[in-house]
Amino acid sequence: MRHKPILHRTASATRTVLCALCLLWTLCLPTGCERQLDIVPKGKVTLSTVGELELLLNQEYQVGELPANDLGIVCGETLGMFDQVSSVLSQKNTCKYAYMAYDESVDRATLTPSDDRYNSLYQYINYMNTVVNMMDEATGDEGRKPSLVAEARVMRAYLHWLAVGIYARQYDPATAAEQGGIAYVTSTEVTEEKTKLSLAEVYDRILRDVSDEVIAQLPADRGNMVMRGDRAWGNAVRAVVLLQMKRYAEALPYAQEAIRLRPQMFDRSAIKATGTWTQDQSTPNNFLYMGGAGIRVSPTTAMLTLETATLFEPGDYVRLYDTPSGWDAAYGKSYSGLDGVLMYMGWSAQCNVYGLTSEQLRYVAAECLIRTGRTTEGLALVDQVRALRVENYEPFATRGITDEAEAMSLLQRAKWIECLATPFNYLDVKRWNSEPAYARTVSHRLGTNGTYRLSPTSPLWVMPFPANAIRYNKSLSQNY
Repeated sequence: MRHKPILHRTASATRTVLCALCLLWTLCLPTGCERQLDIVPKGKVTLSTVGELELLLNQEYQVGELPANDLGIVCGETLGMFDQVSSVLSQKNTCKYAYMAYDESVDRATLTPSDDRYNSLYQYINYMNTVVNMMDEATGDEGRKPSLVAEARVMRAYLHWLAVGIYARQYDPATAAEQGGIAYVTSTEVTEEKTKLSLAEVYDRILRDVSDEVIAQLPADRGNMVMRGDRAWGNAVRAVVLLQMKRYAEALPYAQEAIRLRPQMFDRSAIKATGTWTQDQSTPNNFLYMGGAGIRVSPTTAMLTLETATLFEPGDYVRLYDTPSGWDAAYGKSYSGLDGVLMYMGWSAQCNVYGLTSEQLRYVAAECLIRTGRTTEGLALVDQVRALRVENYEPFATRGITDEAEAMSLLQRAKWIECLATPFNYLDVKRWNSEPAYARTVSHRLGTNGTYRLSPTSPLWVMPFPANAIRYNKSLSQNY
């Protein structure tokens, strides 16, 4: 899948930028761009003005593989998309088999010659590096340079955060300096070695790129331009990074500021009247929208495990009123071969796959409040989302819950449904598994095929670096 910026310029300007992008494609990981080598013109990058560099920020982000195909399987959320379970389990030389059967003996590195998600993350990182590194010498409006560089740095931080969350172990302050991370790329120089850093070094660089000083340079509010970052987006990114580092008290004010700047949520109660979940990618609950695999609809064709299917609240608007194309058991059985599997077959919902939403940040703030002893306030934020998701919902905040574990249990169940078909359930379970109080063995029942279990410390929680990336970068030893 090629990733093209959204161009709204003259034909001449468009040709200039496209020629430059052909060269830029060769500056990302060589493995992700080999198919383009026969059309790359010789010469240097010709992006020389502020306006031309800004085009690299006008992306319709599409991040490689969809989470439901691997991350969702690992964390027990999904069974893939269009996947017959018995067929997957019978083909033991695939990564999908390893994830569905929780088989740690499978050589996933050998079975991963390339990875579209890994390639696309680093391709977008290269775009951001071009903006950061070339902006100082660019001609044009000097006053716009700081905000554009800040926007590129925050996006660079977020893309690396996704990569380190997927291709490395969970961050723990006691071991982060010894654990392998990823390459944190800040240069567009193709010959420069992109050395893998430790987890501690990667997170340190992420936080530098989304520092208070950088966030302050972002535009105050981009309105409904959900493909471009503003101050709400910057605060949201820093909040989720600190959350994943388990620095809950520090994450809280950033999550709260993100919500204050972009409080809008998407109200699913309209499904009761229309019978269809219709949600455009430009809905203002999106801090920044990032799709997956070039598919604009989501969670279409995702198949839920039997365990996930039990987590919907009785009055869930999508489950109750989006029929027959919503979470449907007939489609689920037809494709998976298992009774009770739910498959989403509606085609009008464009949920944010890899980006962040106002609803997700409420769950971030809620967990931070619960972790710091403010359980009622935290559950009140969960209720704000549930009010727009569940008909006749019963508020959690009025139950007088003071026990952290009990409050977390309610949050975890509600957030799980909110984050379906995104990487965030996977990232959450990976984080919770590093804490003795919340670590759990994941299991999924696959009918007559048996029940499979995954321990909190399994190497399957870390995705393999693709072989073609390792071939060009010997520092990329696997992190599992």
